[in-house]
Amino acid sequence: MHFSKKAALVLVLVLIGITSYISTPRSHVPGFYRAKVMVKNDLFNISLNFGFNVVAHEVKARNVVYVNQSFVPHNESVFNVMILAIGFDNYVLKPGVKVDFILRIYVNGSLFDVNPINVENIVFTPDGNVEKGLILIHQQELIFRFALRYKSKIAMTLFLLVAALWLTEIIPLVASAILVPVIAVVFGIATPREALAPMFDPVIALFLGGFLLARAMSKYKLDKRLALSMISRTKSPITLIFIMMIITMFLSFWMSNTAVAALMIPIALALLKSIEEFKGSNYGKAMILAVAYSATIGGMGTIIGSPPNAIAVSMLRDIAGVELSFLGWMLLAIPFTLVMIIIAFIYLSSVFKIKNEVKSGKIVLKNLDRDAVKLQLLELGPMKKEEKVTIAILVTTVFLWMTQKLPSPLFGWSGHGISSGIIALFAGVALFSTRILDSEDINKISWETLLIFGGGIVLGNMIVSSGISEWIVINVLAIRNPFLIMFILGILSLIVTAFASNTASAVILIPLAIPLGAALGINPVIPAVLVALASSTDFALPIGTPPTMLAYSTGYFKFREMVKIGFLLMIIGILILTLVVLPLWLIFL
Repeated sequence: MHFSKKAALVLVLVLIGITSYISTPRSHVPGFYRAKVMVKNDLFNISLNFGFNVVAHEVKARNVVYVNQSFVPHNESVFNVMILAIGFDNYVLKPGVKVDFILRIYVNGSLFDVNPINVENIVFTPDGNVEKGLILIHQQELIFRFALRYKSKIAMTLFLLVAALWLTEIIPLVASAILVPVIAVVFGIATPREALAPMFDPVIALFLGGFLLARAMSKYKLDKRLALSMISRTKSPITLIFIMMIITMFLSFWMSNTAVAALMIPIALALLKSIEEFKGSNYGKAMILAVAYSATIGGMGTIIGSPPNAIAVSMLRDIAGVELSFLGWMLLAIPFTLVMIIIAFIYLSSVFKIKNEVKSGKIVLKNLDRDAVKLQLLELGPMKKEEKVTIAILVTTVFLWMTQKLPSPLFGWSGHGISSGIIALFAGVALFSTRILDSEDINKISWETLLIFGGGIVLGNMIVSSGISEWIVINVLAIRNPFLIMFILGILSLIVTAFASNTASAVILIPLAIPLGAALGINPVIPAVLVALASSTDFALPIGTPPTMLAYSTGYFKFREMVKIGFLLMIIGILILTLVVLPLWLIFL
C-alpha cells in the first residue's frame, strides 16, 4: 500500500511536469521587439511607440530616448503633453534580464504622476506574437518592464515539481531544498555561483545567529527561568493562561516558535497537574492551545520568528531592491500579533467557558498554588554567570537589531546601518568567545531549517530570473482592483499553507507577490509581508505548524476537535489581516 501510494504520487508529479511544460509560454527569441505604451485618463490620451533589440550574445548597449508629443486632450487646461521612454537599444537573452524603460510624462512642462493601472501596453515579438509588459512603480519611478523569458518551460516545470515535492514530502524537505541549486545549474538556469550564493544569504546568517542565541538560552535554562519567574507572580488560573500566552509570544520573537512551544507546553502540563481536577478539562485544553497559538502568533513579530518572514525580507532585497530592517518588520507586524494574542485569549476563554469551569469547582484551586512553580525555580538555583553573560549578549544584539535603521526625523539619527545578518554573526562570535557555547552546540541547532531556507531562496530566484513571475503577474493583473488582488493573495497564502509548510507557501508566492505590488502602484513591502504573515495564520490543522502539532501530541485533543476549534480563529486572523491591517498598510506605506 505504501509503495502504491508513492507510485501514485510519482505519477502525479510526472503529469504536473508534462502539463506545466505544455502550458508555459515559450522562451523569447533574439530579434527586434516593438512596444506601444498608452496612457488614458480624464485629462488626455497619449501613446508612444518604441523598440529594442534582443541579442544572443553580449554587445555594447547604447542609451536611447524615445519621445512622443501627440495626444488627445480632454481638458482645455492641458495644452502640451510629452511622454519619454529612456532605456537601451540592445538586451542580451540570458537569465534575469529585464528590458526596463523609465517612463516620464510631462503635462504643461511639469512631471505628471501617473498610476500604473492607468497605463496599458502591448509588445510585438519577432516571432509574430503579441504580448504585454508590466508598468511598475520601482523606487519611486514609473517603469515599463518586459522580462525576457529564458528557458521558461524548463524553469516553470522544475518550479512546480519542486513545489509538489514540498507539498507531498515524497522525499524529505531538506533533500528537496538541496536539489534546487543542483537542477538550476544542470539545466542552465543559473551559474554555480548564482545558485549557491543564496545558501548563505544574509537572512541565513540572521537565522544562524538567532539559533545560536536560542541554544544559549536553552543550554543554561535561561528561557525556563524567565517563564517560571513571570508565572510565579500570578494567582488566578484565568490570568495564568494570559501570562503564559504573553511569555510564549515574547520568547517566539527571538527564538524558533517550535523551540518555544517545546519549552512552554511541558511547563503548562506541569502546572496543570496542580490545577486540573482531571486531565482533559476545558481549562487544560485552553491552556495547551493558548501556548501553541501564542508560539505561532509570536513567530510573526520579528524577522527571526518564523521562516516566511526571513524569506520575505531576502526576496524584497533581491527582487525589489528594498531593505526592510529588523525594526521596520516589527513596526508592521507587532500590531497584528498583539491584536491576535488578545483575540486568541478571548476566543479560547469563550469556546472553553473557562470562567464557568472555575466557578463550578472543576479547577481544583481557584487561587493558583504556586508551590510547584517555586519548586522548579529553586531547582534552577541562583542565576549563574553564564546566564548573565547570555542576557548581556542577547540585550546587546536586540539593541543593535532595533537601531539598524531608524526614522531620523524622530530620533535625529538614521541608525548604524549594519546588516541584521552581520549583527547576528557578531552575537555568535560573542557566545563562542565567552565560552557560553562550544563546538558541540553547533550540532544542536537546526541546520536542516537553514538549508530549507537557502533552497527556498534559490527556488524563488529561479522563477524570477526565468521571467515566469512577471508572466504570471500580468495575467493576475486582469482583475485590476488592487485591494481585491491583495485580498486574494492573502487567502491563497493560507490555502497553500494548509497543504504545505508555511515556508513552502512563502517560497512559492512571495516571488509573485513583489512584482504584483509594484505593478499595482503600491509599496512592494505590502504584498511580501502580507504573504509571510498569512502563511503563518494557520491554527486549524494539527499538522499545519509545529506548535499545533506539539499541542496535539499531548493527548488532550482529538484531531477533528483541534480542526474545529482552530478553523474559526484562522478565519478571524486572515480577515483581520486582509480587511483591517492591509487597508492601513495601503494608506500609510
